[in-house]
Amino acid sequence: MPDAIDPFALFCAYHLGLDASGRARFAHLHDVARRFGVDPEQITEALERHGLSAARMLELDFDLAGARFDIEASPPGVDLMAIAHMHWEKFLAAPEKKRDWQAEAEQAARENERIFGGGKDGDQ
Repeated sequence: MPDAIDPFALFCAYHLGLDASGRARFAHLHDVARRFGVDPEQITEALERHGLSAARMLELDFDLAGARFDIEASPPGVDLMAIAHMHWEKFLAAPEKKRDWQAEAEQAARENERIFGGGKDGDQ
């Protein structure tokens, strides 16, 4: 059944929060599953099969937050599906970008120390 789910429709529903009518609405995994008439596990399988999993999104040079913002901040009357299609094309063209999780964790630790101080157990 995951093969029967259109990848673009899944991208729109799961990542951009667009409903079947092209309106922006918050949706979690169970909402998306109801929309497609399947169980949440099948949505998870479809996300994996179509390369749309959250983990893969982190490995691409694709601005998902910017795509969501474009949808959410669009004024009434704007064709959200056209915006979604533009971002779909960007997603399809996005190159892989391996993340250095160790370097990111070290950077986050430095930033936390700069902001919150270096004390332990709540000391500052």
